[in-house]
Amino acid sequence: MKNKLFFGIINLFAVFCAQAVTAQYYYPVTVSGFTQDVIANGVGNASASTTTSVDAVDYAYVSKDFQAVAGNPALPYGLPVTGQFMTAVTTTAGLTYQLASYSGSNALKLSAAADTGTLAFGTPTAAYNLYFLATGGSGSGVLSAVVNFTDGTSQSFTGLNVGDWYDQPNFAIQGIGRIKITTNAFEDGGGINPRIYQIPLAITASNQSKTIQNVAFTKTSGTGFINIFAVSADKYTICLAPTAVTASAITVNSGTLSWTPPATVPGSYDIYYTSSTYAPNSSTTPSMTGVTGNTAAMSGLLATTRYHVWIRSKCGGVPGEWAYGTSFITPCSTFPVPYSENFDSTPTGSTTNTNAPLCWSYLEATGFTGYGYITNSNAFSAANSYYLYNSSATSGNQLLVSPQTTALSDGTKRVKFYAKSSTAGYTVQVGTLTNPADPSTFVSFNTTTLTTTQSPYTVNIPSGGGAYLAFRHNLGGTNRGIYLDNITVEAIPSCVEPISLMMTGQTMTSVSLSWTDNATVPVNNYDIYYSTVNIPPISTTVLNASNSVTSSSGTATVGGLMPETTYYFWVRSHCTATDQSIWLGSVSGYTGYCKPSSTNQSSWISAFSSTGAVTNMAYASAAAVSGTGGYQNLTASANTISNPAGTSFSISLTAGGPTCGIGIWVDWNNDLVFSTTERVYATTGYVTTTPSTASIAIPAGTPAGTYRMRAMCDFNNSAPSNPCGPTTRGEYLDFNFQVTDILGTSEQSAKNKEIKIYPNPFSDVIYISESKDIKSVTVYDVAGRVVKTIENASKEIHLSELKQGMYMIKVSFKDGSESVTKAIKK
Repeated sequence: MKNKLFFGIINLFAVFCAQAVTAQYYYPVTVSGFTQDVIANGVGNASASTTTSVDAVDYAYVSKDFQAVAGNPALPYGLPVTGQFMTAVTTTAGLTYQLASYSGSNALKLSAAADTGTLAFGTPTAAYNLYFLATGGSGSGVLSAVVNFTDGTSQSFTGLNVGDWYDQPNFAIQGIGRIKITTNAFEDGGGINPRIYQIPLAITASNQSKTIQNVAFTKTSGTGFINIFAVSADKYTICLAPTAVTASAITVNSGTLSWTPPATVPGSYDIYYTSSTYAPNSSTTPSMTGVTGNTAAMSGLLATTRYHVWIRSKCGGVPGEWAYGTSFITPCSTFPVPYSENFDSTPTGSTTNTNAPLCWSYLEATGFTGYGYITNSNAFSAANSYYLYNSSATSGNQLLVSPQTTALSDGTKRVKFYAKSSTAGYTVQVGTLTNPADPSTFVSFNTTTLTTTQSPYTVNIPSGGGAYLAFRHNLGGTNRGIYLDNITVEAIPSCVEPISLMMTGQTMTSVSLSWTDNATVPVNNYDIYYSTVNIPPISTTVLNASNSVTSSSGTATVGGLMPETTYYFWVRSHCTATDQSIWLGSVSGYTGYCKPSSTNQSSWISAFSSTGAVTNMAYASAAAVSGTGGYQNLTASANTISNPAGTSFSISLTAGGPTCGIGIWVDWNNDLVFSTTERVYATTGYVTTTPSTASIAIPAGTPAGTYRMRAMCDFNNSAPSNPCGPTTRGEYLDFNFQVTDILGTSEQSAKNKEIKIYPNPFSDVIYISESKDIKSVTVYDVAGRVVKTIENASKEIHLSELKQGMYMIKVSFKDGSESVTKAIKK
């Protein structure tokens, strides 16, 4: 049997790094001489917190505290906010770097061959070795370096290769992401790129006792922009520290350290152990002092914590330099419920690096060909999920195993999780283990069939099983991938929440919802809460007529909403006056048509006109309108087309910029969806202007009324078929399209009058600018239904009974003329 355990519960306290024969005295060095700020941080546009990019195409590194807009979600990746981290290079375990402030110059950037720069030491330091952090943007580069000593001598280094910030070896940190400083667009965070590399400078024995004043760098060749970020030193000392430091007998709160003394045994030792990766300095208070002999007992440790150990000798009572000793992790204590795991705080793994979060483990049977690891794709919530893949295996066990859990199988617990499969129909088993190292002790109590969308599942854990929860790939065929996310183990509540909340329909003023319950319909029905901000309600949230409705079934329609607004919805079971379930949600619903977008508006609709209609379009735009995201709702403008049902008319559209494909849709059934059959025109090739034969036909029998029309210009599609986007380059425009009564053009013109309605938007009352000889006023909703008719109306019209939303107001005059105007009730 083969066990793949990452910081697993069996070998959790194993030592992480092998010790060299000599001690290493690693310290970050404070230096000056940085010339550029290439790390975006804080709140605001990336361009405001940087002075230049790392590469030639506007990309910079990003700090974890960066937010383009205050309140945006925190980044799950990026450079540490403190600027401090331990190297990932295993041969220098314990080597710590400290980056310069992200709010000032933090990189020495050398762009062209022969560019030079110098990093001066704040405190001259003697060293066995120096290490510096550097990366190449838009390619690799080669450096030379001169280490200058305070006595006027120097040591030169040539041929120092600095790799491009993607995919090169000897990286000190990776997966930190980057940002395009012109657009705030993130890229590649949480994976294996981009990287910063560690480059050593070995000081010769004759120079090791000399104090270093500065290091001068020169770019000698290469296409990459070289960026140098930090320097650390393996400091020189004559008071040597112990070697071969090991940690043993590790428990959740204690352990034993042992070591090999130096050739000249000192009077005593100081020991410092901490969960921080900050290297101690001369002012750091030791965890233990005055230690004699070759061992020391540690106490007061925390469970499930990684500790780092430094040790120093006291020679003649004077402390020497701190030397990095070892690191270890204390074992996991038994987890009480509730606890959750979303896989976002653990580094990703790979096919050759199977892993799991701390206190969890990946477990498989001997000879199993698949693998399991944390991946930064297919998550329910950004950024990571857990991936089980069986490769060619059709038998055997492959499991993700939880921590040992208190009273897991006493019949009062449940597990909630999200899951999906790479192809619909794959299955995952949920069960328990009695031995977390033996997959044969797995007993399944549930088999779940998955879809290709991350969906929620809730499973009650029966009594009588093991103390370890496990998810088992149910195989059933080769090369099947399963993704797990957001696992929660908790007590079964007395009032169980619904599951699978979804939006089933919408109008301009309402959204319809449905859900499924885990149990019977609660006695006191369901509560549905809604808001225009995605902030979930809590137990103290006050529900009222303006933010909630109730339902006695698994469906509800929430009305009285503002048109063309995004709402968020939650639902809970209301079991008794004092017992309600947690809220399920949110799902979002938009009271209007889908809102498309474009990331580049260098292609746009510069002209849209029609001929032969009762009312013709005459839209023009000399340039793309900035700040719109590629979409404009122009239904409130004067641009419109009107014509009777069963007729056709000619159209002409012109693309701004280079050629593009053009499509037009009209929502003939007013269901707020531009369906495939409602595309009324599309080009068959890329054009600058639509051909002279371009036309739109209004289906016979279409009721008179106002309809939404959407026009699209797409640089990447010669025959656009998706009115909702997004597109990477183009523009979407919405207009009103009016189907009129069957009248001749001259007759129609004679029957139209121009009036105004004010105020617009209105609260309860509207006024008509032309009140003479009014016969009637008819109010229609957006679906064309009559909601109110007023005969012999006056200038003042009372509409307090109408709900919020958009309406069409038709004023009919005694001479047979009419006027139709859009109005919005607040």
